[in-house]
Amino acid sequence: MNEENLEYLSNNIKYLGFGEDLNAALKEELQNHGTEFQLPFITVFGRDEVEAILHFRKSHINEMYFFDKYFLHLRKHDVTVELIQPFYIYKGKGITCKEGYNLLCGRAINKDMVDKEGQSYNAWLQLDLTMKANESYRVKQYHENYGFVLEKALIRLPIKELTDPEDKERLIKSMGKGNLQPVTFEKEGKEIKMWIAANPRFKTIDVFDINRKMVRQSYQPSPPEESTVAQESSNGLEKNQSTSEKAIRGMDNKSKAIKGIEEPMPVQKRPKRKRISI
Repeated sequence: MNEENLEYLSNNIKYLGFGEDLNAALKEELQNHGTEFQLPFITVFGRDEVEAILHFRKSHINEMYFFDKYFLHLRKHDVTVELIQPFYIYKGKGITCKEGYNLLCGRAINKDMVDKEGQSYNAWLQLDLTMKANESYRVKQYHENYGFVLEKALIRLPIKELTDPEDKERLIKSMGKGNLQPVTFEKEGKEIKMWIAANPRFKTIDVFDINRKMVRQSYQPSPPEESTVAQESSNGLEKNQSTSEKAIRGMDNKSKAIKGIEEPMPVQKRPKRKRISI
């Protein structure tokens, strides 16, 4: 058994959010010298159960093994239907277990990515849980040019945590991972506990009450003209495909661990909504 390969895979598993409890089983499988193997992982986020099946394969060139992909199964406490999505790993990097959970909950995550030309860029990724292709949910991508800036959307709200630089930094970082984040609203001298989540599709911050029931989408810009919508779709949603995008849904390839992504849904013109004050 290659000890360096074991350490490499152990680090992959750890930093992708699967902890260290699988190390003993991983070592045993590597000693068996099979061409591929799987490891199960179960955890809980809140009251939701998540099960992941981690897939490993042996290289066709040498004796090295690679963490190829994992299938994430979400069983929400209040929904009978199980949600399943494959997430592909490329060179030890990809969607973490918690990010995968947040994606299957319908929330968006923010990722730094690299396109086919090797150029780095940043985008928000979100699953379309209403559409499936090849047993995978379609992925929508909102590039920087799409115009959603989390910090600018947040300052429209009377959030107490924004007044402290460290709290603000932690809040933005957590929301970028797709987390539903608890915050304190200050209004008319009172403090109100709320929950918020990023909604890049509508360039909003979704606001929930203490029971996590939707209160409003905090900022809804006026709908752009049709020509502007088309430009946003071209510049913001259909940016060059990247390895991180493809990590969400792809097909096996001998030279590449990930391949392919569905084109995102076009932005449609929406009617204006009335603003509701909290």
